[in-house]
Amino acid sequence: MKKLFVLCLMTALLLPCLAMGKELPIGKTKTIKGDVVVVRGGKELSVNIGDRVYRNDTIRTGSDSTVGIIFEDNTILSLGPNSAIVIEEYIFAPEKGVLSMVARILRGTASYLSGIIGKQSPEAVKFHTPDATIGIRGTQFLVRAENQ
Repeated sequence: MKKLFVLCLMTALLLPCLAMGKELPIGKTKTIKGDVVVVRGGKELSVNIGDRVYRNDTIRTGSDSTVGIIFEDNTILSLGPNSAIVIEEYIFAPEKGVLSMVARILRGTASYLSGIIGKQSPEAVKFHTPDATIGIRGTQFLVRAENQ
């Protein structure tokens, strides 16, 4: 019954976005050093400070580059040089009790400092790496994923 309720609630949250034909931003870049790009809808775009981040974005940093992103729930995610991450899912609707963040670290280093989602619902935050899945049980972590 709980799964059906969550499914209905997620559908109710996502349908207005689909009807508008435009995704809502989930965060924005706060710091950038060097070359940082986002792959969105099959296009590679340069990233500047203040640019919005969306669900399903792949963010990549160059060899001497870093980026800091702040999400709608005040989660802070930083990527080091030669890093790539995909934000697979992000739902921040505390008024409806729906919180979720799922990311896939493809390579490089990432630092995570939890915001509201990680503090209120730590089981709703997951980071997948090439070797393992990180479930959040604290407020911060640092991870390195080797190229495969």
